[in-house]
Amino acid sequence: MRKMFAPLLAMALILALAACSTLENKSSSSSPAPVSKQSSIGAYQDFEDVLIPKDMDLQDKSSFVIQTVNFKSGILTYTGRVDPISLSNFFEANMAQDNWKQRSKMRYQTRTLLVFEKPDRDCIINIEDKTFNTQVEVIVAQRLVSSESTAAPRYGIEPPAAKSQGQSPFEENLAK
Repeated sequence: MRKMFAPLLAMALILALAACSTLENKSSSSSPAPVSKQSSIGAYQDFEDVLIPKDMDLQDKSSFVIQTVNFKSGILTYTGRVDPISLSNFFEANMAQDNWKQRSKMRYQTRTLLVFEKPDRDCIINIEDKTFNTQVEVIVAQRLVSSESTAAPRYGIEPPAAKSQGQSPFEENLAK
């Protein structure tokens, strides 16, 4: 029995080492990760002005980015074992450093929504405390040009024209 144990153990060890070397070759030959500017607390990934904490992992299947010559928008989903309150504090502090202006913050049970703006873009950060981890959605969208603005629309995007001045759709229906 002992004579069979040593060769079986040696064979198992050789197979394990061969499997590890195969996995290393596969990971190094796969497509390169997006270029990111590293920081000691996180990295700038697809959006150059949204710092993502280093403890958060990108979920490729739940993320997408649309990029043209003029703009970049999308939804990036991350998960990690991070306290949602500290994550909210992280984004509030670092978005301000990247010249985002915070517009609002909403908390309800296990969800926190942070809304930021720049002159040409909006960013919504949705933080949700899940059972075993925390999920963050970073949504960056190009801002629509206001119809009251005298400037020409950027990227050919205009909001629908207002039907009446100063009235909401609810008020319009009441007047009918």
